[in-house]
Amino acid sequence: LSPAQCRRLLLIVAHYRPLSRTVANSILQRKKELSTTHLIFFTSNSTQIFLEEKIRSRYGVTGDELPDFLILTAGQQIWMPDSFFQNEKQAYKHMIDKPNVMIRVHKDGTILYSVRISLVLSCPMHLQFYPMDVQQCFIDLASYAYTTKDIEYIWKPHEPVQLKAGLSSSLPSFQLNNVSTTYCTSTTNTGSYSCLRTVLQLRRQFSYYLLQLYIPSCMLVIVSWVSFWIDRTAVPARVTLGVTTLLTMTTQSSGMNAKLPPVAYIKAIDVWIGACLTFIFGALLEFAWVTYIANRSSQGRSTPRGPPLFKDPLLIRFLFRIFDARTRSSSEDDGVA
Repeated sequence: LSPAQCRRLLLIVAHYRPLSRTVANSILQRKKELSTTHLIFFTSNSTQIFLEEKIRSRYGVTGDELPDFLILTAGQQIWMPDSFFQNEKQAYKHMIDKPNVMIRVHKDGTILYSVRISLVLSCPMHLQFYPMDVQQCFIDLASYAYTTKDIEYIWKPHEPVQLKAGLSSSLPSFQLNNVSTTYCTSTTNTGSYSCLRTVLQLRRQFSYYLLQLYIPSCMLVIVSWVSFWIDRTAVPARVTLGVTTLLTMTTQSSGMNAKLPPVAYIKAIDVWIGACLTFIFGALLEFAWVTYIANRSSQGRSTPRGPPLFKDPLLIRFLFRIFDARTRSSSEDDGVA
């Protein structure tokens, strides 16, 4: 320790009162105040956690000769809560070039603990309105072993969550609309555990999908309707135009769905793509129907009119032979008479 820190510790030891220390057999309930800063969501979750522990003072030190607080390093012995993030998938502490940990011990017994960690958190998403959806992601901090009888987490009254300036507009795919705090205390068969929750409300950026999906799909539908103005006898041109737009729309749909996890429900983007495919396929059906009707009309004009029974040439030839045979037999009968 430096000479200044040695003098401070000597002053604390000089005013130490043994009778005011905590009884070893008693459980001292501690209250925690947490605030998070420098949160960069999705791209790099760099978070600083501040824990303030208010304990019963053992020293009864008053006066202006003591500093407001002492700064301790991570290697010094001090009790730490077993805090963990309930929805954490991957995390690590920053150790370059020293552990990014700060501990301040105030003269009134308050301990401020700050640590810098990077987190990868799980966030279940509901994609029914994708890509116009709003998601809520949580950051849950709780104690692993201590129950509410031993430790209690409470939010700091003033600005418990501090965000980096410009964070809400720097996310590539989302916009951070709101950040709120609440409690997520849970009860299991081993006891009740205190928990703090940060709620992040994220709105998906719609401009990307407007340029990459909605405008191109509208253009494909309009191009498929161009076949209505092409002569019906130009069969290769109309078929090529319809099939090409249909395959292009299918490829675009597959590319958009490849970026999403497979889900069992229908999304808003599925309804849009399905409507576009229906319009394009309807243009192909319209061409097939018009061609069929035109062919039937041309065949009807080339054949003689009459009852359907007499349109068969074989039947007409058979009936003509019967009529000719009867005519000959009648002539022979008249000659004999």
